[in-house]
Amino acid sequence: MLNPGHCRYLAEAKSFGDILVVGVSTDDSDKRLRGSLYPLVNSNIRTELVSFLKPVDYVTNVDEDHPHGVLAVLRPDIFFTSETAWDEGMRDSQELFVIQTYGGKLVKRKKHIPYVASRDLVEHVANIRVFQILEKYLKDKPFNIQIDPQKHLKPADYADQKPKFENAFNSNDLFIDYGRLEELGNNLRKKGKKIVFVSGSYDLLHVGHARFIEQAGVLGDILIVGIPSDISLRKLKGLGRPIITERSRAYILGHLDPVDYVTIFDDSSVLGVLEKLKPDVFFTVAEEWNNGYKKSREYKLVKSYGGKVVAMARQAPYLSSSTIIDRMAMIKVKEIFKECMDEEKYLNVLKEGSKL
Repeated sequence: MLNPGHCRYLAEAKSFGDILVVGVSTDDSDKRLRGSLYPLVNSNIRTELVSFLKPVDYVTNVDEDHPHGVLAVLRPDIFFTSETAWDEGMRDSQELFVIQTYGGKLVKRKKHIPYVASRDLVEHVANIRVFQILEKYLKDKPFNIQIDPQKHLKPADYADQKPKFENAFNSNDLFIDYGRLEELGNNLRKKGKKIVFVSGSYDLLHVGHARFIEQAGVLGDILIVGIPSDISLRKLKGLGRPIITERSRAYILGHLDPVDYVTIFDDSSVLGVLEKLKPDVFFTVAEEWNNGYKKSREYKLVKSYGGKVVAMARQAPYLSSSTIIDRMAMIKVKEIFKECMDEEKYLNVLKEGSKL
């Protein structure tokens, strides 16, 4: 899963040089390091997602626990790593030796506070889904289990993720306050810019989202992405959502290549944003749930001032946030109930012979 910490880490890495090459772990190394249920998403898809990020120039696949060959062939001037990786034994002295043989430099980036590790986010997402299932199951049962989303399922907060290095890209600079949208739209139109607007919750950003946003970006000069606030998303998606805070979601979106601005709105629809911004193109998804979008207030508004509404199908039909969440929950459930999930033990029951 791509999180704000990853984005900031890569932005800081790029600040040390001109070209950033990112190594994405292979599926085999993920299995070795994290277990047979990993990776959650295959390496080709993870590589593609990383390629959408502004600081990234090239992406390659590398065995996370054995990157020595890649280092020896690529010979990077800087090998940018995290202090945590060294503390946990992920990086080793052999990698340092390879770098030193040709005069390269090793950088150990200190942990950013607040720090939310990928495994912690996976745990958080899995817990959300398990809570959702339990709530549904126990709803009409004679149990008194109270789940407080604000207390038990509070969204992960990565704070503003301001880079430590002065010349590192900071996507917070792309955030535009809702109240300034009208001013922004007017200024851009005066400059002759064609404005495109697209929106979504983007709670767990995946490659389908990135592809969709890329398609929106090619339709104009300036791409503005809108996301619902935490309060709005909770009303829309229910218990346990959002998974990460609104500013954390905005921070990730700002790292995507096509994105020029990100805004947050409190309404249940994008009507207010459209009224203020008046984009030339409103880019939306073409799905069964909104196949009557031409009758919507949003469509009529955009058409009233001469704008255009473009609907396009999802760009990764087999990949969705809910599917990824369910996969994480499956891993969690297997862990919790592992004593009950020994299939071989139960098959042995059928082998028991009768004495009759």
